[in-house]
Amino acid sequence: MPLVRIDIMAGRRPEVIQELHARVAALVAEILDSPIERVRTYITEFPPRAWGIGGVPADLARADIAARADDAG
Repeated sequence: MPLVRIDIMAGRRPEVIQELHARVAALVAEILDSPIERVRTYITEFPPRAWGIGGVPADLARADIAARADDAG
C-alpha cells in the first residue's frame, strides 16, 4: 500500500487540496501499477509562520517579497 505524504503551506482552497489528492493518487497508481484504491495520500498544511524561507518565517518573507515587487513596479 503506497503512502504519499505532502507538506504544504496553508491557504489553498479545499477544491485544490481535493484535486491534489486525486491527481497524486492517480499518478502513483499508474507508475507503480497498483490499484488506485490501495494508494493513500496524506496532506499536511502548515501555517506560514511555521515555514522558514531563508531563515525567515514565510509570512514575513512573503511580505518582504511583495514589498520589493511593489517598489520595482
